[in-house]
Amino acid sequence: MFSVYVSVTPEIAVEGLTKFAGGLGVLEGDKLVEAGLMGIDYAVITMHYPEGYVTYDISNGDLAEANDDWVISNGHSLSTLTIRVRGEVVTLEPVLFEVFRSKLILLKVLDPYWAVTLTKKLYIEKNTEEMFLKYTVLSKGAAALIESGLLGSIDEVHLQESFAGMTAFVLKDLSRVKFVTHSPGPWAHPIIHKEWLLSEFDSEKLKECIRDNYVNLTECVIRLVPKSYVVSKKQLKVMRNIIPSTADRLTDATNGVSLSRWCDKEVLDYVSRDDKDLEKFVKIKQKLREELIKYLREAGYSKLPEPGTPIVSWVRRIVKYKRPYFVTRFIEDNKDLNVFFVLGGKPHPQDMYGRMYAKEFLRLSREYKNVIYLNNYDLESAKYILRGSDLLLFTPFPGWEASGTSFMKAGVNGTPTLASKDGAVLEMIKDEYNGWLFGKDIYEFIDIYTSHKANEIDEEEYEEFSKKLSYIVNTYLDSPEKYFRVSVNAAKIFVRLADIRNTLFRLISG
Repeated sequence: MFSVYVSVTPEIAVEGLTKFAGGLGVLEGDKLVEAGLMGIDYAVITMHYPEGYVTYDISNGDLAEANDDWVISNGHSLSTLTIRVRGEVVTLEPVLFEVFRSKLILLKVLDPYWAVTLTKKLYIEKNTEEMFLKYTVLSKGAAALIESGLLGSIDEVHLQESFAGMTAFVLKDLSRVKFVTHSPGPWAHPIIHKEWLLSEFDSEKLKECIRDNYVNLTECVIRLVPKSYVVSKKQLKVMRNIIPSTADRLTDATNGVSLSRWCDKEVLDYVSRDDKDLEKFVKIKQKLREELIKYLREAGYSKLPEPGTPIVSWVRRIVKYKRPYFVTRFIEDNKDLNVFFVLGGKPHPQDMYGRMYAKEFLRLSREYKNVIYLNNYDLESAKYILRGSDLLLFTPFPGWEASGTSFMKAGVNGTPTLASKDGAVLEMIKDEYNGWLFGKDIYEFIDIYTSHKANEIDEEEYEEFSKKLSYIVNTYLDSPEKYFRVSVNAAKIFVRLADIRNTLFRLISG
């Protein structure tokens, strides 16, 4: 029997099958796809969230939450499992799907009613206790499935983020368990009262990490498992500052993207043949640009870029640390610049800052003839935008982005990025060669919500961002060959450095 590698994750993005919130879901989907194509026996376990995540309609000039139903179909039901949460029996139905020769298992809660209600939506809870209980169901359910033998002989278990990391509190054998933390942000390292943990998990196992009344889940998981990873070299240094007690237990495995899922076949063929014909590459990029414009037209957008006008995109989850206010400010500061902006992304419904920035995107799309906003940016639109744009903007506050993969998906298609010096950018982009950089390379974790220093950094970095973006637009318009040299270098460098096969080899063999 072949050995199986299992990943437990709060979310996963698979076309036509699952709902997702952001980068973690897409990353885990890329691993699932590419592992199957590599011949690795790979399985992913996550929850079934019947009401999905969140989607938005535009109503009366504002964003309004809409239903986001997620219907399971064509899956194969495995034997039901029972676990205990809150002292009650919870019944789960694991539903198995074959995806690119890999296995995806969705844990569907059957009863009791409170547990069904708790797991209706991804990442949406009333309070921390609900969040803890939801991912206790995931963790105990995943552990029960792993130890049931239904998935075969398991060689390794990879736990993604702290809440899925609680699976380590249940598994009997931790010798082949690895943990990956995907963000330096505080939401990824929740503080849980010890009584909650002791009410659900084995106190003997947790004695290693429960030393105070409140427990940092990330720190606790790292102390328990043999190996723990972060997703870029910079995040390794940042996390050693955030949780210094675990500094010697962390190593890096930089994220990547599935080339088969994200890279245009003509671009990949051009790079694989080491073609030197720049004119041929320009024609490929023009085709991808035309495909993007056609997609936008068919999606109902009446405003479209004119021939020769550069398409600049800011598309990702809308949250403060990704600094959407850089692109909105630039648009208002440069009303007469010959450029077309594609803005896209969804905020978490409980994130007041995210909702505010999304409304600002919507306002700009109404007031400016060169701005559109995709309020439900998804996998399909991402493929067209990241392939067909002329420039991607990647603007996180330094120290807050663990890795980022949107600039990788763009780069493998020859779409260069203007990026702040954060996450995996520093490993893959060389300024003026295969993209452009701005700002400071900061390893101190600065609170962007309370620190005056954050405001000072923003002002200083925006000035550099603005000058660099204007320079790139003018280069595209006035020196197209210079621009396309950067574009072709992006494709050639990123296809090599951003291949998620590198990540999988590092995680499995590391």
